[in-house]
Amino acid sequence: MIKSRINFESFLIIYFLTFILSLVFPLIIYSNLQELASKFSIITILKVAFRLGILFFIWTFFYKIHTKIIITKEHITFQKIFNSKKYNFNDLEYFFERQELAKHKKYTALFLVKENKIIERISSFDYSNYEELKSKIKISESKNTEVYFYDLIKVLIGLSPKIKVRDHN
Repeated sequence: MIKSRINFESFLIIYFLTFILSLVFPLIIYSNLQELASKFSIITILKVAFRLGILFFIWTFFYKIHTKIIITKEHITFQKIFNSKKYNFNDLEYFFERQELAKHKKYTALFLVKENKIIERISSFDYSNYEELKSKIKISESKNTEVYFYDLIKVLIGLSPKIKVRDHN
């Protein structure tokens, strides 16, 4: 059995961003809502919606970084703050990897696929023992998976987008 270890650098970045944005954005939103109470403005409503969307995205990422992964010979378990998901390797189809770009570094992310949907993401940004986790995953890797940027964003917020495998015949 192997357990994931959180990448301390990314952990601090996400904590800092979540903390700062959770303080600053509500103050800005409150100010915008006071302005909106005095006079109606579509631009102000859009600004509030945009800031709430960014705050939601950061909180979702904060929630996802608190996922502990446990891999045994037959299963992979994703333990989150409020729930846990356990997958048998026999039920998973394959995995594929993609590069994730950051400001000064590239990270690798592994995506698990079941029934042509991405069900989980494991990233070297989030876990310091990424390569060890990858080596224990007992399913095949696909090099021909076609995935779009917006599908990867969906995965980050907890959705399971459908994907396609390119046919090179």
